[in-house]
Amino acid sequence: MFETVLINTIIGSAQLKEAVCTLQMPYTALCLRNIDIIKNMSAINKALRKLSEPSVAFCFFGPYFLGGSVRDDFDFGPVLLFKTSVLQKIAAELQPSKYAAFYELWLKASYKHIVYSIPITLEEDATITANSQFDYVDPRNREVQIEMEMIFSSYLKKTNALLTDTPAPVTFLSDFPVEASVIIPVKNRKETIADALQSALNQKTNNPYNVIVVDNHSTDGTTEIISRIASGDNRLIHIIPETKDLQIGGCWNLAANHSECGKFCIQLDSDDVYSSPNTIQKILDTFYTEKCGMLVGSYTLTDFHLNTIPPGLIDHREWTKENGRNNLLRINGIGAPRSFYTPLLRKHPAPNVSYGEDYALALVFSRLYPIGRIYESLYYCRRWRDNSDAAPGSAEKVKQNFFKDELRTFEILDRTSHNISLL
Repeated sequence: MFETVLINTIIGSAQLKEAVCTLQMPYTALCLRNIDIIKNMSAINKALRKLSEPSVAFCFFGPYFLGGSVRDDFDFGPVLLFKTSVLQKIAAELQPSKYAAFYELWLKASYKHIVYSIPITLEEDATITANSQFDYVDPRNREVQIEMEMIFSSYLKKTNALLTDTPAPVTFLSDFPVEASVIIPVKNRKETIADALQSALNQKTNNPYNVIVVDNHSTDGTTEIISRIASGDNRLIHIIPETKDLQIGGCWNLAANHSECGKFCIQLDSDDVYSSPNTIQKILDTFYTEKCGMLVGSYTLTDFHLNTIPPGLIDHREWTKENGRNNLLRINGIGAPRSFYTPLLRKHPAPNVSYGEDYALALVFSRLYPIGRIYESLYYCRRWRDNSDAAPGSAEKVKQNFFKDELRTFEILDRTSHNISLL
């Protein structure tokens, strides 16, 4: 009924073609990791029954698959069950590649056919170490990533979701209370909030700026620390939301719509610090040079005591002016710190969530406006036990990936509509 083929997810087109060209059974189990087929036959039989439906190309064992499930590191589990005829046809049409053949295979299959996910966990023979969330910015992986980007861009072109227009430069208005506002959402960060505030207040700028802290009902003494610092510096605006339903995205929206908010909103997390007293001015200068709606910098990973830890500088050099906004759909982040022209942030508010709100904004802004970049480190990002995204468990990771894949699903539809509107 089926044959098994063991492959790596990083594989060249010639290798993949050779691995599948002589298959003769109607179905093929593409094994990505070692599993005991006999132990898992009940689940595999369920997949084979689904594969018998004409429109289904392949099945895998996992919680979901969406139209926006387009990351090259999407977790298909240890095995995919393919119709051999579909597998061989797509394999024969693969572009020449050294690394991205598996990625191209399943992208093409998902575009032309139905992909069916079966929410069953299979028994595996070995424990697999998860990839780091920063693997795609590791320079050692750059050649692989360039090839993945090429394959993904071809996919977007076929689905009419590839952005090829050039967003118009943003014209900045001048009627704002101050030039910029540093936005700091915070809840229960008594150990770090004073460092963040002093870092923000010690900036040297050509024009006035302020710091807006949205204190989301802290209970650990954070509120008192903010109040004490605010009493000695009127540039610090301390907001406590009227309701208790705001997440990080909602706190950003509250600050951006405050009457004292400046022309530009500049990010600083409550446990991080700027790397220089000139960070804000550097960001403002770049806004005016690049006339962008959103500006993204780079940061250095540190421990709690601000000692640099691997991989050090996170600069997202995979971004290019030519194709960065398309490639953004393939990866999980755009970088930090993020800054926005305030009227545009008011027009396109962040979703009220505490994970992925930044990615949601990046997708929309990159579709509609120029994105500016600064590739030198602008702040120190502490990795410690209280980070909102530090070492999530497997269930939480699935939830996070689902949310971003859902964002991509809607964004791909929006980009398709955007391209149609340009015809």
